[in-house]
Amino acid sequence: MAHVSHRTGVEEKGQRSLRSSDVYLPKRGLKEASLCSACGALYRNKRWYMGEEALKAAMEETGLNKVLCPACRRIEDGNPAGIVTLSGAYLAKHARDIINEIKHVEAKSMVKNPLGRIMEVKEDRNTITISTTEDKLAQKVGREIFKAHHGELHYQWSHEENLVRVNWTRG
Repeated sequence: MAHVSHRTGVEEKGQRSLRSSDVYLPKRGLKEASLCSACGALYRNKRWYMGEEALKAAMEETGLNKVLCPACRRIEDGNPAGIVTLSGAYLAKHARDIINEIKHVEAKSMVKNPLGRIMEVKEDRNTITISTTEDKLAQKVGREIFKAHHGELHYQWSHEENLVRVNWTRG
């Protein structure tokens, strides 16, 4: 089976593809029972958890490693994995509803993946720009806004930078 390298776009026979080329995800994983000192997310069993149950479990643990989770590192660096741009005349009339929907999508997504977060929401005249810590969240925001409000939706991936740009517009 041939694999396509994410870096070169050239077929490489017999080579295993990288699971993820995201520099914010450690290649070998973290030591078990690590706690993000910025947001309180807990890493255990090779997964990140957030919420009251995770914090309660962390309080009971001794010898927790203090780290910055990949999402907090991205936020600190100001390096989004997804940028969603919403625009058009329709947006001006429905901006509050759309922003509430975006927050709802983020909250729902964080239940499954606490590393997918909104970094920033910028509002201009007829444009809202949302930067996210994960590309999947940016795609989901675009898809949910499109499902609820129709319009036009376009995705643009930059594999070299691990970035997706999602553009939604409605006149």
